[in-house]
Amino acid sequence: MTTPLPRIPRRQFLRRAVAAATLLPVACASAPKPKRYAANEKLRLGVIGVANQGGSNLNAVASEDIVALCDVDRDYLAAASSQFPNARSFVDFRELLTDDSLGLDGVVISTPDHTHAPATVMALKRRLAVYCEKPLTHTVEECRTLQNLAAKHRCVTQMGTIIHAEPNYRRVVEAIRAGVIGPITQVDCWCPKSWCCAKPTPGAVPPERLNWPLWQGPIPDAPYVEGIAPANWRGHWSYGTGTLGDMGCHILDLPFWALDLAGPKGDRMIVAADGPPVDAMGCPEWLEATWVFPNAAPPKGDPLIVRWFDGGRIPPTVQEIGAKDRQDYFGRYMVCFQGTHGFLLANYGEMKILMVPDAVLPEPTIPASPGHHREWLDAIRSGADTGDGAPLCRFEYSAPLTEMVLLGTVAYRSRSQITWDRPLPVLANDPALKPWLTERYRDGWSLT
Repeated sequence: MTTPLPRIPRRQFLRRAVAAATLLPVACASAPKPKRYAANEKLRLGVIGVANQGGSNLNAVASEDIVALCDVDRDYLAAASSQFPNARSFVDFRELLTDDSLGLDGVVISTPDHTHAPATVMALKRRLAVYCEKPLTHTVEECRTLQNLAAKHRCVTQMGTIIHAEPNYRRVVEAIRAGVIGPITQVDCWCPKSWCCAKPTPGAVPPERLNWPLWQGPIPDAPYVEGIAPANWRGHWSYGTGTLGDMGCHILDLPFWALDLAGPKGDRMIVAADGPPVDAMGCPEWLEATWVFPNAAPPKGDPLIVRWFDGGRIPPTVQEIGAKDRQDYFGRYMVCFQGTHGFLLANYGEMKILMVPDAVLPEPTIPASPGHHREWLDAIRSGADTGDGAPLCRFEYSAPLTEMVLLGTVAYRSRSQITWDRPLPVLANDPALKPWLTERYRDGWSLT
């Protein structure tokens, strides 16, 4: 059984929601439309981070003209350069992004979380199209900055939540919106893995292949930690965002999309979280988080509740229905929608409806994706930065999703319950949360 979160009556959540202020300006009417390209014209792309997930992204755009490669790992960069011998090589992405001779049309950014925003901001200010891995940023304030810049400069953008392009997510969204299980009252999401428990390794020396100062990028200099690259940085608060930050943008994406939480329904939320004692360096071994959305309540109903469980914590609702049905729903699925008529369980590739024996799925209405990277490439060619033809995970959508996810980590680290109004400036919500909402950058790496 899981340890329950602090119980706060739903009506109390609703009373505590404050009125929304005017929206921040994110559009610039005078910004020119994005350039359009011929259907057979190859795009000139730079790729920042070229191995592991970066290697997958590089291969996904390899049909274009790869003119620049960047990585702080010498061996990774050499391997990618042998695959694309005509591309110029860089170790510092700041040099790549300020080299006008490259004639870039867009960049693919697959670096650790803490360098997403510095690289993306530079690209957006140059009006380049950007594909950036999830989570979009390391902090909530960076989410706002990227969303505003993308709108201001009318850049074609996409966050790397690749599962968003899979058919099953589309079918689940259609089923939920069609009311197959009735109005939704609660959604539980979970992930058994655990990115956690970072510890210092005194005396450890970076391998010669790794440029440690550039790997740290904007973060104040710290001693090297053995084994931190290529993946274990996810368990370090300085560089990653734990299991919630890493996987939340994939799994919470499904209810966020199905319940239209990128719009006004998601403008107000109250966030609480529970986990082990907070460690200044390492992300927690397990985490439970709750978001309450007063604006997303069914007619005359209580607010919508979304909950997250990681590190092996089992949602009580899923445990109960699994025990009743003698099924391991926790091991098979990762999302459970609870409606007034029944339940819908889903993972990346399948769904199961419970307690609605005559359930009929609606006819598909969301078109099949040509592929997550192809959405972005096609939108660059057509100049579709928003609206029809734009990538579904453009920053207009993925920045609010990332903001929601990261607020779960903020609630945990600050040990506070957060009342959040997304239309307000970030620090207007609660200035005391500044240490967890913003980043402190080293000289030479500021977003401004």
